[in-house]
Amino acid sequence: MEDNKVITVNGFAFENPTTGSEALKEQEAIEYVNKQLSFDDTKSLLALYNQMVTRRMFHTEVGFSYLKSIQDYLMKSDVDPAVIESIPISSAQEEVDSNSYDKDSSEKKEESSKEKRNSNNRYNDDIKAKNRERKLISKNKRLMKLSVSFIVISIVLVITIGAMFVIANTSNNPTILNYEEVLQNKYASWEQDLQKREADLEKKEKLLKIK
Repeated sequence: MEDNKVITVNGFAFENPTTGSEALKEQEAIEYVNKQLSFDDTKSLLALYNQMVTRRMFHTEVGFSYLKSIQDYLMKSDVDPAVIESIPISSAQEEVDSNSYDKDSSEKKEESSKEKRNSNNRYNDDIKAKNRERKLISKNKRLMKLSVSFIVISIVLVITIGAMFVIANTSNNPTILNYEEVLQNKYASWEQDLQKREADLEKKEKLLKIK
C-alpha cells in the first residue's frame, strides 16, 4: 500500500487527502473573504462571522482557526459578547474514511479525535466563561454609573436645601419661616396709622367746636 501524501495548509499537515483538499479550498475562500472584508467595520464583520458560523462554511482546522481569529477580534471590540456566535465543532468533521487507513492509523486518529474533542470542549468552556465575565463587567459599569448619578443628585439636593434656608433668612418677602413676624409688623403699622388718624380727627373736631 502506498503512503498517503501529506497536504500542508496554513501550518496544518493533513494526512487524509480528502480533508487536505477541503482545507485548500477553505484557504482559497478565506483569502477571497479577506479581500472583501474590513475589520474596521465591526457591524459588518459580526454579521459575516455569524453567517459563516451558522452556515457551517468551514469543516477543517484551517477554517476553524480563521473563525477563531475573527471571534477574538470581536471579543476585544465594543461588540456585545452575547451576540457573538460560538464556533460549533461536530464530531462528524473529525471522522475519516476507514478504507484510507490501516488499523494502526485508525487507532491513532481515534486518539487524536478524542484529544481534539476535549480541546474543543475546553475552548467552548473558556468562551462561555469569557462571556459571563464580560456581562459581569458590563453590569458593574452600569451600577457604577447609577451610583455616581445618585451621589450627584444627593449633592444637588443638599445644596438646594441650603440655598433655600439662606434665602429664607435673608429675604424681605414673607416666607414660611418669617411670615408670622411680617404680619405682626404690618398689624402694628396699621394700628399706629389708625391712632394717628384718630388724633388728627380729634384735633379738627376741637378746632371746629372752638369756631
